[in-house]
Amino acid sequence: MPASFKVFHVPVRKTDTIVADFGESAMGRVACIDSGFWWIIFLRAYTKSTGDLTLAETPKCQKGMRLILSLCLSEGFDTFPTLLCADCCSMID
Repeated sequence: MPASFKVFHVPVRKTDTIVADFGESAMGRVACIDSGFWWIIFLRAYTKSTGDLTLAETPKCQKGMRLILSLCLSEGFDTFPTLLCADCCSMID
């Protein structure tokens, strides 16, 4: 799951290209652990604004939300110290 996206502009062609960043640009190349929550928040905003629940109710989407929550809410801060860092305010290298 991408932590962020980069937009590359090609002036000669007058096009933009979006490239997913999986932590390569993060400090120590460690992606924010809480970035997964944004996908759930965006999905909630989408369903509330459109009333369309079909995406949120798909098995793949439900599985993705379960995986995000099990990773981000897992016990064991001693093995996952990045869970203590809100919004990448501090990274452990």
